[in-house]
Amino acid sequence: MSSYKFRPIILAGGSGKRLWPLSTKKRPKQFISLFGDLSLFDLTLQRINNRDLFKKPIIVTSEEYLSLVEESLSKTGLEVERVILEPESKNTFSALALPVLASMKQNIKERYMVLPSDHYIPFNKSFYKTCTNIKNLFRKDALTLLGVLPDNPSTEYGYISISPSNDELKRVISFVEKPELDKAKQLVKQPNTFWNSGIFCFEGKWLDESIKTYKLEMHSLLLDVLHTFENEQIYFYPDKDKFSKLTDISFDKAIVESNTHNYLVTLDAGWTDLGSWYSLSKLQKQPEHGLTLYTEGDNPRIEKPWGYFEILFETEFSKVKILSVDPGQMLSMQMHEYRSETWYITQGIATVTKGHKTLELYPGENVVIDQKERHRIQNFGSEVLEIIEIQTGTYFGEDDIVRFEDIYGRKDFH
Repeated sequence: MSSYKFRPIILAGGSGKRLWPLSTKKRPKQFISLFGDLSLFDLTLQRINNRDLFKKPIIVTSEEYLSLVEESLSKTGLEVERVILEPESKNTFSALALPVLASMKQNIKERYMVLPSDHYIPFNKSFYKTCTNIKNLFRKDALTLLGVLPDNPSTEYGYISISPSNDELKRVISFVEKPELDKAKQLVKQPNTFWNSGIFCFEGKWLDESIKTYKLEMHSLLLDVLHTFENEQIYFYPDKDKFSKLTDISFDKAIVESNTHNYLVTLDAGWTDLGSWYSLSKLQKQPEHGLTLYTEGDNPRIEKPWGYFEILFETEFSKVKILSVDPGQMLSMQMHEYRSETWYITQGIATVTKGHKTLELYPGENVVIDQKERHRIQNFGSEVLEIIEIQTGTYFGEDDIVRFEDIYGRKDFH
């Protein structure tokens, strides 16, 4: 029965932009130890260490992350089938097409499961149950996606609409890329609508034929990149010049949205992609998950008349703080000479003055305050307002404040 196991393809690239400055180009979020000494990449490797469901994985990553990958492999003790080291990022289509086409000579009927390594899945037993369902209902001529039932109108995820059915395997009708908030609110009210988890399954032969159908010009370019590949290679370094000719395109755009045979299986395993400060902060508030981004007491709270702030961490070029503003309170009207700020709302409703504009921001939304721009945060709501504040500039001292108005009669620091 080993031929019916999935060959995992673990995607471990990324630029670290959405969680900057915690996540950086040198160490994107999947390699950061967020759960004690374990990273999301470590947890992904542990998750696929199930011999009933999975074969040895293929890891696709950047050349510059090889040492981080090897560190995790050593830590988890997992053996790999292959590591493909991309010389540059060309998005997800090339990242999964290359390992599949490289394996075609050995087994054209290999079944693959693509797993981003920067997602968090706390309930592995539920994940395995979903994988078993897919294995039992596997469609050789189709793509099967794992969908998550939404619990809020998130703008962080893509959405999948399905045809109503009592079957475990449901036919996909349409896709919506990450929507604006108003559209997301409409989508979550509609039945048979799911978040796209970015995890999906297919047979190698299906992908090969799909590339020839939808991206024929890319098929020959991919084979050219694989010209020097040898089956026994554990580490494959594609030729930089040949690789550079590949189109930078996502798998969704290249294949999925054109494909006429897409199916969905529900994943109910606590999935989140931890792709924003909002989702990270939301998980932090659930102690059972053991997120150790910051621990209360690591950095002392600085009490203020409006609430408090706490410094999460600081680098030479940035500082990250959490602001907690009590109901009915506000910060002073102020500006900064040496820094700009980005505010991510994680709880409550923020009334933000930005220059001559007044904005009302909800959890999941953010705003950029430019250097020397007048601004203020007010909490007119009935619950505590929480904000992740990321400062960037040349100086981050609390004395970099020019104050214009303050209801607490202060003239010094905020």
